[in-house]
Amino acid sequence: MKRMSRWLLGIAAAVTFACPATAQSQRTFLIGFMVPSSQSTTEAWVAAFREELAGLGYTEGRNLVIESRFANGARDKLPGYASELAAKKVDVIFAPGEPALLAAKANGANIPIVSVTCDPLHKLLGSLARPGGNATGFTCVSSDLSAKRVGLFKSLLPKARKLALLYNPADNGEPELAEVDRAGAAAGLEVARFPVSSGKDLEGAFKGMVAQGCAGVYILASSFANEHRAALASIALEARLPALYGFREFAEVGGLMSYGASFVTGFRRAAHLVDRVLKGANPADIPVEQPTRFELVLNAKTATQLGLELPPILLTNADEVIE
Repeated sequence: MKRMSRWLLGIAAAVTFACPATAQSQRTFLIGFMVPSSQSTTEAWVAAFREELAGLGYTEGRNLVIESRFANGARDKLPGYASELAAKKVDVIFAPGEPALLAAKANGANIPIVSVTCDPLHKLLGSLARPGGNATGFTCVSSDLSAKRVGLFKSLLPKARKLALLYNPADNGEPELAEVDRAGAAAGLEVARFPVSSGKDLEGAFKGMVAQGCAGVYILASSFANEHRAALASIALEARLPALYGFREFAEVGGLMSYGASFVTGFRRAAHLVDRVLKGANPADIPVEQPTRFELVLNAKTATQLGLELPPILLTNADEVIE
């Protein structure tokens, strides 16, 4: 009888060793999720994050609970959200967007953080290879693509001499603006800056662009721009201004052209980083991930409405042309 008991215990131990996820699934993990934008504008990204977690063995209601907070563009709510999630003693905070990341670092009681941001995270965390502190994530390296985006605009309108730059001072800093200025100068373009801080500012800004003779507008990636992407596409079309954006979601709602990394991919990769943290990894030792592919998306319908003919070089290089 004792031999049989020992044999059964050995079998149980072997099964547990072979299936470590079984032991993990007995615990319910708590993820805090806070985002500067609204639920509707981030729906596809959040769905990708949840799907990837499910593929990694996490089932909401069984071994996973996600506490979600959407600021709907009101970034002043983020510090309070971070404090709330810290009080709930979440295992990790997923804080996509620079405003959410900064709020989580300042108010998250040193809870591990995973983020997806437009700017290189080493500017915020210290190093891509070894971020240090309590945060890591996926960077879209958006501001590093300024020269490429300006070049695409010049391919579309080779005779253009002036380019408007629309940005939100709360999200986009001087180093990023300076990169666009340098890229514009190299392409023979004068860059005219148009700061906006609320949706109410958009129509006035576009009227100013037209009055100053801008040939088009470069809209810097930010949580503000994401929250207003449909309005931006509509107002740009009404103003007859070709608009250049950072991510495909803008072209999908009527923007003319976008070039950048995939946010869906970023959110999927973030799920893997969250998984590593939940399994005990220290964010300080998890290298920041970078995109391996960038997408050029063109909206042919918008081009037609603007009276533009998309040049062959753009059509050939496009990853997708929306008809």
